[in-house]
Amino acid sequence: MLLGSTQSCSVTENTNAESKNAKTSRKQKEVKVYPDLLKNVMHVKNVETAKIDFFVFDAEGTIMVHYKMNEKDHKKINGLEKGTYTYQVFKDDEMSESGKIVIK
Repeated sequence: MLLGSTQSCSVTENTNAESKNAKTSRKQKEVKVYPDLLKNVMHVKNVETAKIDFFVFDAEGTIMVHYKMNEKDHKKINGLEKGTYTYQVFKDDEMSESGKIVIK
């Protein structure tokens, strides 16, 4: 089921710097993940100045989406069914950011 007009979605983000050490200064986000309810898609934008890998996993850990994104790339995610998904961002083979996407 595609994101329909009766569905809503939300995004929860965190970075490794925030979760590892509260004393570490807040790190800039490497991606922006946000919904476009009018077009029934989620947007992902690489705000980093380096290449990244962006993954979305379902509750069982199956990869639903994988994008190799260059600097300032913008991708659209559509076709996710209702549920909770996690995303992870990797830069230089190291996870740098993660979060949740909830499709209601």
